[in-house]
Amino acid sequence: MAKKKKVEETMVDENELLDDTVDATDEAVALPDPIEKKSKEDKKRLEKEEKAKKKAEEKAAKEAYKKEHGVVATFNMYKFIIKIIVFAILVVFGILLLVFKAEFIGVIFMFTGIVFALSALIRIIPLFKTLETKEGKLVMGIELAIHFVLGAYLIIAAIYHFGKLDDIDAAIAANKIDKNADILEQLEGIDGGKFALFNISAYPYLLVGFFYTLAIPYYINTVLYKEKTRKTLFVLMTISITLAVIIGIFADRLPLNTLIVTLAAIAFLCAVVIGGEAAGGFFNYRKKIAASEKKEEEKEEEAADGIETPAADTDTVIEDINPSAIPVEEPTNDTDQVS
Repeated sequence: MAKKKKVEETMVDENELLDDTVDATDEAVALPDPIEKKSKEDKKRLEKEEKAKKKAEEKAAKEAYKKEHGVVATFNMYKFIIKIIVFAILVVFGILLLVFKAEFIGVIFMFTGIVFALSALIRIIPLFKTLETKEGKLVMGIELAIHFVLGAYLIIAAIYHFGKLDDIDAAIAANKIDKNADILEQLEGIDGGKFALFNISAYPYLLVGFFYTLAIPYYINTVLYKEKTRKTLFVLMTISITLAVIIGIFADRLPLNTLIVTLAAIAFLCAVVIGGEAAGGFFNYRKKIAASEKKEEEKEEEAADGIETPAADTDTVIEDINPSAIPVEEPTNDTDQVS
């Protein structure tokens, strides 16, 4: 009996041990695989790094292309069309300046006045928000006020000039003045023409006032009040005050015809610059498209010939392989081991 009882106790212990082993095995199976979890985290991290790397490469490629091709690096079809239109307008403007001199005196007044007034208006908020000293803001406020007044005056002078041209036509129809006479002589022969003549003679000095008051406040703010600036802005202001001095010296020696021819030449020069930039941008744009198409054709030819390099597939990343999926076999004898 004692032996039978001992055998039963041993069987009970073995059953309990088996149950404990099964429970432990179930718990082990239920636990998440740390290797698999780590592999997923590594995969996500690698995907993020790959995206960041790709974005950085695209940015570097764009910067390299822009550096290589300069101002025409990035081509925009809408800007290209606008540049062509501006080119045509400038050419027409230059031609009309030379053909219709009397009429385009008023156009010059109007154009210059709008530039002066608009340049003052669009700089008000940026300047007053960026200037750090009250004195600097006061100086720039005076400059902007002067430019706005100059612009408004020239706009009024343009309207007045167009009105005097109508009076000239009426005087010619009444045989009061000679239709073949110079515009200056015609203005002298009508009522109110002296003010129109004054505007024509004063125009160079108005330009001097604009360029001078554009540069001097800049030097006051940067030298006396230590406002921040840039090298390009310094160069532009130096050019501005130089133009003021040159125009001031030759103002009395600038006849109307010389002024009109000079403005026409400037219009043609601007047209050439804008047209050349548009043409260069379009040329590089087409060149880039041709190179891209040629590259695509070469890829298609290689694919058709079945030429593939062994390392062509770079999608598989070693870190993405789950180590637990690789079967591991222990060496069966000494000959299986690599020394």
